[in-house]
Amino acid sequence: MSSEINIEQIKAVLIKLGSELSPSEVHGTLCGVLCGKSDITVHEWLSLTLLRESEDASQAIMARDLLLEAITESFKNFFAAALRSLSANDLGFYLLLPEDDSAAVRLKAIAEWAQGFLMGLSLAGIKSFSEYSEEVSEFVEAMASISTAGDYDLAGDDSDEEAIIEFIEFIRMGVLFINEEMNPIRVPVDIPASIADSLKSDKSMH
Repeated sequence: MSSEINIEQIKAVLIKLGSELSPSEVHGTLCGVLCGKSDITVHEWLSLTLLRESEDASQAIMARDLLLEAITESFKNFFAAALRSLSANDLGFYLLLPEDDSAAVRLKAIAEWAQGFLMGLSLAGIKSFSEYSEEVSEFVEAMASISTAGDYDLAGDDSDEEAIIEFIEFIRMGVLFINEEMNPIRVPVDIPASIADSLKSDKSMH
């Protein structure tokens, strides 16, 4: 993930907000929303996601509560960085994931990111993928499978790390591909065939 976003800072803001979502899931949700509704504002995104969890929170932000205004200010940078990474043509988009934790923790974060991304597409109003290429539907189906990756059995060897890297790269390229389909702003990004094929096969880590 870009150095513009610090996962610990996002975690601290979520704690202040009283949200049970992880930074990875929030980033996945934001990216899903941005893919499906690229003209959304940071306040609209917060209302759709974090602030809808609490009626009091929604009322407070309308009243310009200082804490929530500070939270909104913090998320402006988070929001802008995610939007920039999706819009750039240098393939500089990365998932917000913990870096130094165990394979099990990182795999759980990947599953949370995938859950968030699918939720974000739904919150953006994307109910059907029939108007897009078949690859988009295939990627969404693969993401639904990845969203359960936290339940996979790990081998406890180097293959765990290899699988995690493969998941991350598959998601990274797939999200850029979907964003290009929904918001054509750059040269189309191809999902590597080797990664796509691995997701179509049986769950190798289950």
